[in-house]
Amino acid sequence: MPAKTIFLILFAGSGLLADNLEKTQKKELETQVKAMMAEAQKLVKAGKLLEARIKYAESQALIEVKEATDALKHLDEDIRERVQDALNKSRKVYETRKYQEAATILDEGMKLQAFQPVLSYNLALCYFQLGDRTKAMEYLVKAKAGTAEPKQKQKLLELLTVFTTGEKGLPLNDSEKDRITKVNQLTESIGFETSLEDSGGTEEAFFNSPVRLQTKGKSKSSLCNALSELKGAVASAPSATFNLANCAETNGRTADAVRLLEEYLEAAPKALDATESHARIADLRALLTLSGQNGIEIRTLYSTAYGALAERQYDRAEAAFTRASDLAPEFALTKWNMALLDEAMGNVDRAKANFTSYQQLTSDQADKDEADLHLTTLDAKRARYDEEMDEAEDIVADLFNRALKLNFNGSGKRSAVRTKRAQARKNEQNKAKNRVGGFAIPYAYAQQQLGRASGHLQIALALCPLGAEANQLMALIFLQANDGRAATKGFDVVASQGLPVAFYAEMRGRKQDEAVKVELNRDGIQLIYLSSYDKNGKPAPPKKPAGEDGLGDMVIDPFTPRQSGFEARNVPVSEIKKIETDKGLIKLKLAQEELWLSPIYLPTFTPIEGPPARRFANNYTRLFVRYPGLEDSKLGTEGMSGGEKFAMGYKIATAGADIAMSGFSPMSAFSGLEDVISITRTIRGAMASLSVSFAAWEKSVDDQQQLLAGKAFKSIPTQPANLAFLQDTK
Repeated sequence: MPAKTIFLILFAGSGLLADNLEKTQKKELETQVKAMMAEAQKLVKAGKLLEARIKYAESQALIEVKEATDALKHLDEDIRERVQDALNKSRKVYETRKYQEAATILDEGMKLQAFQPVLSYNLALCYFQLGDRTKAMEYLVKAKAGTAEPKQKQKLLELLTVFTTGEKGLPLNDSEKDRITKVNQLTESIGFETSLEDSGGTEEAFFNSPVRLQTKGKSKSSLCNALSELKGAVASAPSATFNLANCAETNGRTADAVRLLEEYLEAAPKALDATESHARIADLRALLTLSGQNGIEIRTLYSTAYGALAERQYDRAEAAFTRASDLAPEFALTKWNMALLDEAMGNVDRAKANFTSYQQLTSDQADKDEADLHLTTLDAKRARYDEEMDEAEDIVADLFNRALKLNFNGSGKRSAVRTKRAQARKNEQNKAKNRVGGFAIPYAYAQQQLGRASGHLQIALALCPLGAEANQLMALIFLQANDGRAATKGFDVVASQGLPVAFYAEMRGRKQDEAVKVELNRDGIQLIYLSSYDKNGKPAPPKKPAGEDGLGDMVIDPFTPRQSGFEARNVPVSEIKKIETDKGLIKLKLAQEELWLSPIYLPTFTPIEGPPARRFANNYTRLFVRYPGLEDSKLGTEGMSGGEKFAMGYKIATAGADIAMSGFSPMSAFSGLEDVISITRTIRGAMASLSVSFAAWEKSVDDQQQLLAGKAFKSIPTQPANLAFLQDTK
């Protein structure tokens, strides 16, 4: 028999073997899916709807079958009805002032893990009415984290102030309301469009610190100038007084800051942050004891550090404290602040050194004991942080490997990856270049896994709120939640530690599609190749492995040198002509070519036209503006044009609903450091594996928050508090 014929028979035989193997694997998966669905059905009959939903979603990770998809739809509707029923019942007892009974009903509803913003809001009202303002704050923070609509979010921020300070809110005319609303909007934009510099001058004569905060790029609106323009009763409201104290502190008017904080405590003697405010006053008075030119410079450096912390420029804060320590190595407070920053970053060795130095410098035994609380918890906290990070990274890496079809990265689960590329809806198939990147993952499974990852990251961020690894992953999850601003807050932590800000995308160019990790830094862009795809969507690995994880190092440890040698393309800022949002894509105009980046989006269908698509892509385009500093980048219009309103009508509204991710929200994670008011539940949930006392750990967290979030500005109430119950899940 000719050799060619033998080869053809063997080739055909190998194809048949491969087909048979694939069929066998499929049957095995189908058997597993049937078993999981049977288990899910039993859970439904037992009334365990959440557990049943998890099981159905897990079955879809193997093979997506219609029965499971339909069951998930029915379960979601059932869960919605049960939550609505809980809201109806709790409202009735709330209105009869049976607040504890209402809270009990709402707590049961929370176990379903759906529509948590409205449930959390109502729980906050119940506990406020019961006189437990601390617990009310905890639930109100959760409600805020899950609320996207700007006006509703602003109402929650004002209510947070009412709960904190006890102020009632003033009856104001429209002009006064407008002025305060503007101030409140500036408060929410610190570090974005808002600066803290003001024209109030300084009580010091020293202006030459090279690390003094400067405003770069486009001019920013000054929150502190806007606050100084408030008049009458509003100007003396506790929240306004507190904010003015922050401005005085960050602009070098230390004595004014002390006076204003004392006025705040006099106006709000039962404020929830009274203890923290007294501690701030003590620290400021300690600063005022420093005499001479050194004292002036150190106070200026402290104001620089506090302003940098407010704007999330943690490297600049660290530089200011370091210089202050060099100028006055015997001043204990500086070592304390440096130790807290190191602890927040997870830098255990440096934190130990600074806490030990603080113990040696302070003469107060209570202060020595407090430092010892930190020293005794550092190793245990870092160990638990690493455990939670490992869990979260495994979950997120698995999702992106599936989404990018990187089945050569070694996971045994890759056999479940769906091989078809994600397709746009049928009536838009002719617009191929605007399709979203990646490969389909069942949405319910993606949502569930992202929620699981954010739960692990919640604990990690409670332990080390400036941990670069946790903030990298949390920012990626916020991008999946389509919350660009929250993602940026996490990325600011990453960038301030000298690490690149990154996301995953499908890159389209002249030759072929490629999966890439897009890394942004001060010098430009690095595109790390993860795979290439042929016209049928079949992946091929890069010539060199993309880091140890095949994902270009999804998480980068700031304390360990990074391995190099993967296949990548570096694009310096000088070669980038323009970055712009193009429908749902990011278009890179380079000197010799154009590239399109289609960000990988997991929780649901990504719209490819209209405002929802542009809002989605703008989240990524803004990253190019903020980190490499590409100020000429062009954002897409987030409102509808006249033609779109006429031509698209209901379709746009539908796409807007799609991008809401069918209820997915990472609200179990922190949306920012200023939201970490009470993390008692988080700490208790992680206590089992730690050999330190709860009181010691909680105290160390409180100290950390005093530095990182204790100076957060408050939204000034524009009207008396409205404690009406919310009933609708819409």
